[in-house]
Amino acid sequence: MLHKRITAGIIGCLLLLIGGLPAYALPQMSYTLDPMYGYRIPIPLTYTVDRVVLDIGDLGFNKPSDMFLDDQGLLYVADTDNNRIVKLNGDGKVLAIFGKDQGVELDQPSGIFVDQLGDMFVADTGSGRVIHLSPKGEFVEEFVKPKSSLLSEDLEFAPDKVIMDRRGYLYVLNKNDYSGFMMIDAMNRFRGYIGANRVPFDWKNLLIRLLATPEQREQLNNAVPAQNANLTIDTKGFIYSPTVLIDADQIKKFNAMGENIYKKAAFGQPSIDSGTLEQPYFVDLAVDQYGVVNALDAMSRKIYQYDQEGNLLAVFGGQGDVKSRFEYPTSIVVDKAGKIYVLDRDRNNIQVFQPTRFAELIHQASQLHFNGRYQEALVPWKEVLKIDENYPLAHRGVAKALMKEERWKDAMKEFKLGEDQDGYSKAFAEYRHDIMRKYLGWLLIGAALIVYAIYLIVKGMIRVTNTVIRRYGF
Repeated sequence: MLHKRITAGIIGCLLLLIGGLPAYALPQMSYTLDPMYGYRIPIPLTYTVDRVVLDIGDLGFNKPSDMFLDDQGLLYVADTDNNRIVKLNGDGKVLAIFGKDQGVELDQPSGIFVDQLGDMFVADTGSGRVIHLSPKGEFVEEFVKPKSSLLSEDLEFAPDKVIMDRRGYLYVLNKNDYSGFMMIDAMNRFRGYIGANRVPFDWKNLLIRLLATPEQREQLNNAVPAQNANLTIDTKGFIYSPTVLIDADQIKKFNAMGENIYKKAAFGQPSIDSGTLEQPYFVDLAVDQYGVVNALDAMSRKIYQYDQEGNLLAVFGGQGDVKSRFEYPTSIVVDKAGKIYVLDRDRNNIQVFQPTRFAELIHQASQLHFNGRYQEALVPWKEVLKIDENYPLAHRGVAKALMKEERWKDAMKEFKLGEDQDGYSKAFAEYRHDIMRKYLGWLLIGAALIVYAIYLIVKGMIRVTNTVIRRYGF
């Protein structure tokens, strides 16, 4: 198994080195990352392109920014530079268009959300409004900048993305607003912010502040936190958001209290696919029925898939002008069947990805695993290993199931194959404790016999010594 790991690592390094080659020179591939060292481990293909939605009539997309998939499987696209919303079915057939020609004045719409009744909420950036449209595209109401003493008078209201929770609260991502997501109720009243980022503490800045001139200190005071790039809400009401231009915690999951409950870690991977070193730049997230988080990286043009514990499941995609590749992806959604839809702003199309059997098994197993149903997850994990015996997360899943069955030694082996040091340590501790529990009685008896034997030997030596002393008068 070790030599297979090494081989996989070499292949991963070679793929990294040839990352600057044109897209047509590279085959479709998926990979994951080694948990300990971070090199690429090639895995079986996780998604294939089912179809490409490009031809939507005489007037195609023009720099579309956002996309939404409703409960009926209908797509809504914020066709930004055409100033309209396009409604399509899952096959890409246009069902309706909402814009100036249909009596709806839109100006650079950048975000779209659709509720369970089919009502549309459009983040109309150019007009500085969130516009509520009926399912037929009729104007219902508008949400403008709320009047509140908590909001600065010079704050510009330029909605970029919008979602709605079960209470009917709108969460608006406002351009150039570093305070988080603006909460607005049905009466257009400001209800506060959630998801605000903070400027991290930096010892270097502290030292500079101590030695800096007043002008330099003023520049430090103007430092702003990293900004959220998008937001999405899952079926349970959790809000997910990607944060850009930071090295860690780029993916966040907010509960009802506005607290980030997702794993604190660095997500994505620096890329040299374009010939220069680039940090991840996640622009959108989509969460499927299994809780799998699909993170769309506009820098590398790749999709990173994570489970609810923040473990990387797979990576696929890349830059290029062929199927399965992207020029500049801006939005991602996933339907109930697990199909992924990716909106490409520069190619003006939507690519639909179909999961393979390998991907479906991983998703099923990861959901069962996250819910603590380790024994049930054992079945799909073993199926995954039949397809790819080097997949590290499957070994970890098998190991946790073995831990539940108190098969410590077997669990140690699987944790080792999954390169999980913490899991291996826990299994070893249980194995050692089990050994001690089984043989403690015999060990105590053996120790007592050894002590008694030593006692007899010492007693005999003392008797011999006393005899010698009496006989020779010492």
